[in-house]
Amino acid sequence: MSKMPNIIQRRELEPLLLKAQRIITHYEKAADCAVSVIKTDCDTCSVIENSICKNCIESRRTEKKNCCQLHMEAIKEARKNRSSHIYICPENLTFWASSFYSGERPAGALISGGIKNTEKDSNKIKALANMLLIYAEQISSISYVQKNLTKQLDTFKYEKSSGHNKNIENEISSLDMERKLLANLRRGDYTEARNKLLVLLNNQYQEVNGNIPAFRMKALELAVLLSRSASNHYKINNETILDINNRYLKKIEDCPDQKEITEILAQFLENISEKIFSFHGVQHFSAIRKAERFIWENYTRKISLQEIADVSGLSAPYFSTIFKEEMGENLSNYLNRLRVEKAATILLTSNIPISQIAKICGFEDQSWFSKIFKNNTGLTPGKYRDQGCISGISA
Repeated sequence: MSKMPNIIQRRELEPLLLKAQRIITHYEKAADCAVSVIKTDCDTCSVIENSICKNCIESRRTEKKNCCQLHMEAIKEARKNRSSHIYICPENLTFWASSFYSGERPAGALISGGIKNTEKDSNKIKALANMLLIYAEQISSISYVQKNLTKQLDTFKYEKSSGHNKNIENEISSLDMERKLLANLRRGDYTEARNKLLVLLNNQYQEVNGNIPAFRMKALELAVLLSRSASNHYKINNETILDINNRYLKKIEDCPDQKEITEILAQFLENISEKIFSFHGVQHFSAIRKAERFIWENYTRKISLQEIADVSGLSAPYFSTIFKEEMGENLSNYLNRLRVEKAATILLTSNIPISQIAKICGFEDQSWFSKIFKNNTGLTPGKYRDQGCISGISA
């Protein structure tokens, strides 16, 4: 039996559990299926008391102990594979489970289902399970940087061992395109964001060799990424974002071809962009847009707050305050995040010495670079490179 979380862990996990309780109402409405939220210590009471199992237990068709064990094993499988796990209970009812996380640590899980298992419903069940996974991702507190650098590293290790070096380049290119797309979205540059979205979707369609279900899943992931960016960086009501999410996720799930999926995601981007723009003050919006463009062009060198503030047309102290309000993080963290992403890509794709990578990415001191890199990824630059299977040259 797993140990109960300590006080610090509980303080960290409680907000995620409350967020999960809010979010599942949107899933239940969209999927027409009940959901149970399970705590990190695998408390099964909520599963049994929730309507997904209540009727079965009340009619005494299934032993409570066996039912609990089945659900807990499903959660373990979902965590092990980092996916949505589909399973069937003794009463021939189909369920699916997805885990959510605080950083890299499991914080809880979602269980939904109770659908009578029939072959004709298999595609519907897979779609609902994939949607639950997307909602679980939205609950998780793992940062965008951590998630994508982990994804980048895992892809590199797999493709390197398989000898598919071209796929490594494609994956890194896609991640870079996603990052630029989000930057355009934050700046309010809808036209450029839309152009990048179309290129990204076309590339992803080619990567999956025209497989529509695989392409649809990538489109769903991208929709959640866009909505998460909007809810994390701006003071937009989370309910508003989730309502938009539900409408478009359902549309994408029902799309039969690439063209229609692309058009729906472009509409989704436009809707999110309008919401972001409506929450910007005109003066601040213009200032932040100028500043962020300057940062993207110069973040690989040392740049000062004063330089960036001058570009924005605001005083340094006022700009610093406005930047944090509008972007959801302070300028220092924002710069470090961009530099770490750049450094991670170089580490995986070259044998350049770590000391040189630090300078290339705007860090004057290698020890400071190592500290910031580890804070963002959980690994030192050297270990990150080693786990990526590149024999780097240490400085």
